[in-house]
Amino acid sequence: MKQWILCAAVLVTACSTKADAPANSPAQTQPAAGSPAQAAGAANASAQRAVPVNAPALAAAPAQPATAKYPSAELVTLCGKKADDIRRQYGQKLKVVVRPPFVIAGDMSEAKLDSHAKWSVVRPARAMWTAYFDKKPDEVITTFLFAGPDNYKLHARKDYPSGGAPYYGYYTPARRTMVMNINTGGGTLVHELTHALIVYDFPNLPTWFNEGLASLHEQCQVAEDGITGLPNWRLPALQGAIKARKLRPLAELVTRRDFYGSLQGINYAQARYFVMYMQHKELLVKFYRYFREHAKGDDADVRAVEHIFGRKISDIEPAFLAWVMTLKFER
Repeated sequence: MKQWILCAAVLVTACSTKADAPANSPAQTQPAAGSPAQAAGAANASAQRAVPVNAPALAAAPAQPATAKYPSAELVTLCGKKADDIRRQYGQKLKVVVRPPFVIAGDMSEAKLDSHAKWSVVRPARAMWTAYFDKKPDEVITTFLFAGPDNYKLHARKDYPSGGAPYYGYYTPARRTMVMNINTGGGTLVHELTHALIVYDFPNLPTWFNEGLASLHEQCQVAEDGITGLPNWRLPALQGAIKARKLRPLAELVTRRDFYGSLQGINYAQARYFVMYMQHKELLVKFYRYFREHAKGDDADVRAVEHIFGRKISDIEPAFLAWVMTLKFER
């Protein structure tokens, strides 16, 4: 059976929390390892493994409404069993913390692992549930965090037996498992966490928005009531494409289902910054909720954008591009 894997090649993998995060919190802004070439290589190596969220295997994801008691006793039990399985399999090599629906394992002290769980998993998840998602997982989501490349690569051989694992981390939807080299920063983890959570609330969402929102979270501020995306390393490529007049029309980005094709790199940038533009206009949450309920039909994406903005997409695009050109990203 083919194993689908969602991968993120994120150069600046950083998120920060507002004032209540301790200074040494892993969710605070961190420099990322790697280079643009490594990021591009990871993207190219994993592109054909990446699965659009509207793949049939993900369409029937169960979920619990936000109004139900959460987590359920059954989910707590399942998380405990998963944690026991990991302890039996890895022994003292990995510590395990349980924060239903999450089971987080890592090759570090339990205190350090618990800090990563709190600031890079649980807090962003709660922010997304508050801002966007009405339905929460009723299945275990497993996360393996490794403190460096060696153990990360060793573990990744299970999913990439021939090599070529993404530099930063990846997510396997079929097993609901995230695997990260957390030493590179927390942004990739929040990116993949977005994929892991959104499918329960918005099955079959189009890839451009799935990747746009997840990429928005690559560099961000996390608050109790939401996540604010910040400029990141994808900006220069997008601005360059705009200057060269080589950017595909916005209507084409949101209607064509070729996100992972030859334009994958610039598609990520264009989708991220269009989602960020909606955030800038204070329309992102409203768009998500409307789009979730009106995502059927060949032109549903354009209709949803035009409905929320109150303008034709051809009129939205010039303002969006002009706004992008005002942004700055400092490494």
